[in-house]
Amino acid sequence: MSCLTTPGLDMMRPFGQTTRVGVVSFLNARPLVAGLESLANWSITSAPPSALIDLLAADEVDLALCSSVDLLTAPFEVAWLASTPLACRGATRTVRLFSHQPIDTLRTIHCDTDSHTSVALLRILLAEFWNVEVELVDLHDPRPIEAKLLIGDKVVGEELTPEAWPVQVDLGEAWLSHTSLPFVFAVWMGRSDRAECLERAGRVIDRQLRLNRHRLQEIIAREASMLGWSRSDASDYLTDHIRYHFGAAELDGLILFLEKCREHGCAPDRPVPPPRDL
Repeated sequence: MSCLTTPGLDMMRPFGQTTRVGVVSFLNARPLVAGLESLANWSITSAPPSALIDLLAADEVDLALCSSVDLLTAPFEVAWLASTPLACRGATRTVRLFSHQPIDTLRTIHCDTDSHTSVALLRILLAEFWNVEVELVDLHDPRPIEAKLLIGDKVVGEELTPEAWPVQVDLGEAWLSHTSLPFVFAVWMGRSDRAECLERAGRVIDRQLRLNRHRLQEIIAREASMLGWSRSDASDYLTDHIRYHFGAAELDGLILFLEKCREHGCAPDRPVPPPRDL
């Protein structure tokens, strides 16, 4: 048994049935899932955030840490958990806009599409925070790059100096400035007809996070460099920027974000079911 595994948790799944978990392939997810791969009858699949809802739709996983906007866009009836999200209250460090020029002069922004939520958040901030109309294009669009949105570990792994990109905006920080609320980037989702599996797995993940908080430096020492982080930056990121708590303020921030997604055409106008209890 792994030293990062909670004793006894592998007995929570009926014999012979595998709990299939989809998780983002970034450092910020490691405190949630490190050690779960050693549980009997558990499998972990890592993928970009934007791909996880497709894994759920294809029945390749039972639950996944999906982009929060997928609560509105999923092609099936969703169940979700208001616990152990990927959230921030202010700067997140890994969802950033980089520009060669002032934002109000931009015509296009090349967007990293690894996260549905981050692109929707950028669209909302452009309309409401900066009051500008900018065309959002794929990161690989051949037009000259005036500005680009990047997410995830690649933000710390590239040469993104202030000299090269004099205008830099952290979208989590911009959201807090605009709304005074935290931002929820991803939540655990599953299909509504398998909500009990989602709840069971959510309890295991919640316990694993509490265990991993005490072993965070061990996780960082083992995994940070493989993902392009220095140990000091990874420690700062996971302790001071990324939040795994889901309280009343996080719920308010999520509800407001989803309302604005509907308002700005980022998602269809459909209801979101209440979260499941652990």
